[in-house]
Amino acid sequence: MNAALGIQGWYMFRLLAITFISFCSVVPFLMVFHRFLELDDDVAGYISFFLAWIITPAILLRIWKVPPYFEALPVDIDDPIMQEQINRAKNEFGIFISGLKDGKLESFIKFPYEIEGNTEHIWGVAHSIKGEAVIASLASDPVGETPEELLERLDVPFDDIEDWMLQDSKGLNQGGYTLLAMAKIYERDFGKLPKRYAKELEPFVDIKWNKNA
Repeated sequence: MNAALGIQGWYMFRLLAITFISFCSVVPFLMVFHRFLELDDDVAGYISFFLAWIITPAILLRIWKVPPYFEALPVDIDDPIMQEQINRAKNEFGIFISGLKDGKLESFIKFPYEIEGNTEHIWGVAHSIKGEAVIASLASDPVGETPEELLERLDVPFDDIEDWMLQDSKGLNQGGYTLLAMAKIYERDFGKLPKRYAKELEPFVDIKWNKNA
């Protein structure tokens, strides 16, 4: 919640700053076109206001990106970085199976689910194994209204599972590799991962996030 409010505040600061810069840029533009280029007053004014109030904010809005909230980061599931970590989770799926069967750790899986024609990638609480599937119930709210079938326990085939987590009583987690992918994608698209987001990765013992992760 605090991080989300922080992003909203950053959006507001960005808009106010762009508005301030746009208004202040009128005078420099007038000086250039009227004093130095010696254009007619009206012509210099039209050009200056057009550049200051239309072109300048458009350029600033385009180049001054506001980083999204980490947990709401829009990610293409086919992004090579994401696919690398999904494959890692699948390759180490045996660790999850052993942990789930042992029953001493909280167990979670991430899987795709189609909601209103859109595929969402959601986390579920893993309860048991049934053949080649994991019995799970919803752990995170999807975007929009939750379908009734998601309120019941689901049979999620092994092949559909994209990620998994095992959490001990101290809050330390194994797995969670797609979170590492999101951190890497964040840094690729928006620059260095903020400390508050990096801190969220600290309990994940298999991730060991750092700037070179």
